[in-house]
Amino acid sequence: MFKNSIRTRLMALVLLASVIPSAISVTFSYLYTKESVTEQSVKQNTKLLTLGEAKLSSYFNSMNQRAMSLYSGINVPSSFYTVLLTSKSKQDATPGSAVPDNRAVISTQLSNLFLSDRNTFQIHLYVRAAQQSNLLRGGYFRQEANSRYALGEHLDGTYRPYIEVTHIEHQYGIRSGFPNLKPGIEPVFTAHFPIYKTPSSDVLADLSIDYRLAELEGIVKSMYNSDTERLYVLNDQGQALFASDPDWIGKPVKAGWSQLPGNSGSGHFTWKKDGFKGIVMYRHIEDPLFKGSIIKLVPYEDLYEDARVITRFNTGIGILFLLVGGISAVLISIGFTRPIKKLISFTQKVQIGQLDARMDVEREDEFGLLTRKITGMTRTINDLILNEYKLELANKTNQLKALQAQVNPHFLYNALQSIASLSLRYNAPKVYDLIYSLGSMMRYSMNTERTQVPLSDEIEHVQNYVILQTERFGEENLRLDVDAEEEALDVVVPKMILQPIVENIFKHGFADGIQGGIISISCALDGQGRLMLAVKDNGKGIAPERLEAILAGLAENGRTEREEIGLYNVLARLRLQMSSGAQLLLSGNEDRGVTVTLLIPLGSI
Repeated sequence: MFKNSIRTRLMALVLLASVIPSAISVTFSYLYTKESVTEQSVKQNTKLLTLGEAKLSSYFNSMNQRAMSLYSGINVPSSFYTVLLTSKSKQDATPGSAVPDNRAVISTQLSNLFLSDRNTFQIHLYVRAAQQSNLLRGGYFRQEANSRYALGEHLDGTYRPYIEVTHIEHQYGIRSGFPNLKPGIEPVFTAHFPIYKTPSSDVLADLSIDYRLAELEGIVKSMYNSDTERLYVLNDQGQALFASDPDWIGKPVKAGWSQLPGNSGSGHFTWKKDGFKGIVMYRHIEDPLFKGSIIKLVPYEDLYEDARVITRFNTGIGILFLLVGGISAVLISIGFTRPIKKLISFTQKVQIGQLDARMDVEREDEFGLLTRKITGMTRTINDLILNEYKLELANKTNQLKALQAQVNPHFLYNALQSIASLSLRYNAPKVYDLIYSLGSMMRYSMNTERTQVPLSDEIEHVQNYVILQTERFGEENLRLDVDAEEEALDVVVPKMILQPIVENIFKHGFADGIQGGIISISCALDGQGRLMLAVKDNGKGIAPERLEAILAGLAENGRTEREEIGLYNVLARLRLQMSSGAQLLLSGNEDRGVTVTLLIPLGSI
């Protein structure tokens, strides 16, 4: 009782007047801040990724420019390019002639190339004609025959300049060691350049330059916050040139967010799988040396930190309003509900039968007026109670008489069964079929316990009805065609939705007589998850203006006349028991007759 009192409700109202505005303010503030922060973060990170992509492209372009410098002495005798052009292996040399010593030229050129970039770790040049490897590392130069060396095919199946993603450095198959330099400990990425025999596409040598990660990491780290965010530079095959995760070197990135939606430009999308919840921002890189993407992962935890701080601040203000409102609610409700308590005491006396109880009226406000009205009402309550008992007794008497006048449906059905059995005894199977159909219809319609039935039962009921009508009009004048899908027959529908439609056909479509009459019923499930029931006849049809009036009546919640009441009844029961989206469509056929179509959505009720 306490929870339903006016005092409680008044206190709740005052509290809600404080809580609801605060809650709405906190909610909208959080949502707006969250949206604003997200939009600002997307813009800021898009600029960072664009700037980072430009720096990477410039970095890769400088590598390409340094490699192109090897073609500078293309027409100069004894130049690096001429040495490559005239190189031969010992097996291809003319007997008795010496193989030219190209060691000095190659080492000088590789040294110049090595010193042009402080991040260069080592340079390997493989001369194909001489099957010769030349490796410059840490100021040491090694040259030896290396027939086993074979440059791996480019990732897209061609051989052009490209960058091999980060890996642990190696000596390209050279067996000679380097003093105080142990291989296999330094992470590097490699730029591979074929040196062509211009102007043809024949390759004279393969140049591979290993770069330390210092400058690459410097460019990449300017694009993300290493404490909270993650960033990856992946090639088209999903291999990492750089990744912010520890121990990433040599491991492919297979997370679902690495499958970007586009092949060019930039964009972003949300992701909540693979141990990450946040926004994935990306930008594609299209460079002659490297084609891939920069992917940045910004977690929600970091992105919405400011929004959470503002929300906590607003929540504190809301709690303060709640305390003030609570104190105000208690004081107001006590002063407001004191006269109500007296009125409740008076009504309790009336409740236990003291209809002559009275209460002194001391107030002239709304409470005083209410008290006088209630006192006056008690003088008529007794008379109203007596009249109510009399009416209830008369109602029960009428119900008893109605029950006595009813015919037991089971007795009537059993009697029909006995008559049908007697017709078989006197060799009248046709009479038996008609009585059986009539009995089935009566049992189907009188069974009030089943309000919904499988569609197959509803069709069987219609068939029994048409059997009786066929006997009336003749088999040569009436035919029923049923085309139903197996899946549709199992759908449970309200009872008596097809028979009223078929009955209308006899009342109006065949009102002038039947000759060659055909009634077609089709049942199917369409592609939108709806049950489609169509009842078609070849009767006299319906005038366009009459059809428009019927459809208008159905659209106005059943304000129809005469026979359309049955149609609206069918539509109303479908919408009540199946789906509010159920439709009843009425259309005239091109030749003659009318088609009534029921569309029943099966997904929602």
